[in-house]
Amino acid sequence: MRRRPSSKPSSPLLVVTVVALLALAAVAQAPIEPLRRPEEKPGSYSWQVGLGYTPYGTSGVGVNEHGVPYDFVRLAHELRLLLSGTVQMSSGLKVGVELVDITTTVEEKRTYLHGTEKLGFTQETLGYSVFYEWRMDPRSPWDPRVSLSFGIPWRTSIKASASLLRDPVVLVGELGVQSREDEPHSWFTVALGTGFVANSWIRLSVSANLAVPISEAGLPLGSAGAKVAYAFDPEEKKAVEVRIALSTGESSWISLEVVWRWRGP
Repeated sequence: MRRRPSSKPSSPLLVVTVVALLALAAVAQAPIEPLRRPEEKPGSYSWQVGLGYTPYGTSGVGVNEHGVPYDFVRLAHELRLLLSGTVQMSSGLKVGVELVDITTTVEEKRTYLHGTEKLGFTQETLGYSVFYEWRMDPRSPWDPRVSLSFGIPWRTSIKASASLLRDPVVLVGELGVQSREDEPHSWFTVALGTGFVANSWIRLSVSANLAVPISEAGLPLGSAGAKVAYAFDPEEKKAVEVRIALSTGESSWISLEVVWRWRGP
């Protein structure tokens, strides 16, 4: 799980977003089709292109290479470009790949007794991962699934999930274990979510996630998010999603992401 430097929590923005999504559902008047699971026929595929942004900052006291103390204020902007695709190999197996390019720009102001100094740099990280998802029993009302993923920079995860349809709401739960080579902990993760059909074109959902370190001592991390999706056709083969999430741990930060999605054939 990625950590951030400390910053002020921005929970009011998340609350306003959730209220706005609920208001949107209340005023949606288009006819609603019965909620049902998407068909997962062998040979079907999906593509996603996403753009995400996360600002975060911190302040404190440091010492430079000459042993001179200073106060600093640091601001970082993280921009994420995502490309992913999946292919349904059979009725019970899905395979996917994901590419992520992360560009981080950091600005820092240092204040010494004799004056100030401004620093800045930009770094870029490119990663990829592949995953396999097994649908254990397509006829079960809980639709249980198990997924395995690994990627570079080295990371692995294994997850088990289940979902339940209660028209017009879907409930989702997930348990998992994951690790990354650039972090001191492995994590046990729990995720809960619910989705709501506003109308034939709009879908709303909220989710909450908790990650607890299991290999060494550390602080748990949590997040809560909301998503609104708009479909361009009744079959939802083309859609755009907007997501916002508030994450907390040693610090708090907000992330915003826009995703374009295609399904076929």
